[in-house]
Amino acid sequence: MWRWVVAGFLMLSVTVQAVAGFDEAVAAANDGKFAEAFEAFSVLAEQDDVRAQQALAWMYYEGQGRKRDYEKAAYWYRKAADQGNITAQINLAQMYAYGQGVPQDFVEAARWWQKLAEQGDSRSQAALAGLYFQGKGVEQNKATATSLWRKAAEQGNIEAQRNLGLMYGKGQGVEQDDVQAYAWLHAATKQGDKVAEQSRDYALQQLTGARLKEAELLAGQYVEKYVVAFEEENKKPH
Repeated sequence: MWRWVVAGFLMLSVTVQAVAGFDEAVAAANDGKFAEAFEAFSVLAEQDDVRAQQALAWMYYEGQGRKRDYEKAAYWYRKAADQGNITAQINLAQMYAYGQGVPQDFVEAARWWQKLAEQGDSRSQAALAGLYFQGKGVEQNKATATSLWRKAAEQGNIEAQRNLGLMYGKGQGVEQDDVQAYAWLHAATKQGDKVAEQSRDYALQQLTGARLKEAELLAGQYVEKYVVAFEEENKKPH
């Protein structure tokens, strides 16, 4: 049975860069001294330090150093996003998608994810694909969803690999192809995706003879190109 899981919204943790003052605040946060880190980030954020704005937003979102406050998290994510901070842009898009700290607005979420998708960010490509698939904030277009998931899948994005495989399996936005379905679902399975594993096994049942051999060969190639090649990157926090 083909099983859909189209979410793709994700929060990212603080990106640490070596900057005097900012480094001390990060060190304090890593030591569990959240109140101290919060105060330091607040001062730097008010001075328009984009890294501190992102970090402060993250602390408000997680409720570290202060009571959780989605409105203030969205405020500081927007400050950092307007200065081009990629992590803040992704997280702000998610907050619009879920209506956290801001009114739910899929159009605004799509706008931010579109900016990042055009720059090649795989997480944003996968998230934007989900909006196109569901027709939220954009006109529904399964071919566009498939195209975006393909771009993300080729960068090792697990969700995109799973959903691209499902698109091939169902023949949505692309011509139905059990060989491609199996290969992409196998790639996602190799990265630990249990939903992809179940759907991969279903795709396997549709294949026999030469088509089965073709699928197994292609699956191995996809693992090398789109899993192994991105293993280190996929270990990073998302």
